[in-house]
Amino acid sequence: MLLTKPNRLSVNDSMREIQVHGTKAFPFQGYLNGVKNVEGEGWHWHSEAELVLVLEDRVQCGVNGEQFEIKKGEGLFINSGSLHMAGIHMGNYKGQSVSFVFLPEFISGDHMGLLYRKYVEPVTGNSDFKGCLLKRDIPWQREILECLERIYDYCKENRWTREMQVRNELSYAWTLLAERERPENGIYIEEPGNTKQEKRVKEILEYMKSRYADSITIEDIAREVNISRTECFRCFQKITGQSPMEYLTFYRLQQAAHKLRNTDSSITEICISSGFNHPSYFGKKFREMYGVSPAQYRKTI
Repeated sequence: MLLTKPNRLSVNDSMREIQVHGTKAFPFQGYLNGVKNVEGEGWHWHSEAELVLVLEDRVQCGVNGEQFEIKKGEGLFINSGSLHMAGIHMGNYKGQSVSFVFLPEFISGDHMGLLYRKYVEPVTGNSDFKGCLLKRDIPWQREILECLERIYDYCKENRWTREMQVRNELSYAWTLLAERERPENGIYIEEPGNTKQEKRVKEILEYMKSRYADSITIEDIAREVNISRTECFRCFQKITGQSPMEYLTFYRLQQAAHKLRNTDSSITEICISSGFNHPSYFGKKFREMYGVSPAQYRKTI
């Protein structure tokens, strides 16, 4: 299937996503992200590039320390290797989006070939270029969005030619992006030190993932990655756009939502096992993020 619902996010020690997208023979996969099947992915990265198209209402995405609200008909390109958080549906964000995740070599072939060296490498090899917002009011970006709409249609259909049609549209969309040296609405690393900071943030994220159920502090996090409390806060805020403790709360709530959907544990048990000490505080933060109480959320599944 070229279009499916997303699986639960799974990452390794460097926050690289483990899941294989598509197959070796056809390294492309479309994911339909709806309100009920995704609560938002945590920060992660993958070697594949990703294109997001918002189908209904709006969603929130994060790339390179910036948070973006993307409305119906707009989209986002996420470059290979970029730390990002894509497609958050929470609180007042009730949108639906589709994500297309693919190896750049899917459209160009071998690394030594002309197509890869001319069109793909200048984009994926630019470590400062993290992604690009796609808006309707810019003609070439509107063309990319129209390509994504056609790809979405091809993925839903069962035509014999759909794989070739998807690849053709994706190739044209990539060409529109690649021919611009510095695209409008591009997302860039503006400071040379950000690559080192991004590595630190990946270490912080891994620590949070392994210890989210415990009572950890900003001092604990800073000590784990061998930096000062101030530097820990500064670099994490710079790369993700959130403070370490804000993101830790988000991650805990994400895990709690997963447990509400997939276990019979009581809400109090889920509260404690997700790192919250007080059910009332847990309920308040859960409602802020998802727009409903934990009990109401469980009933809607």
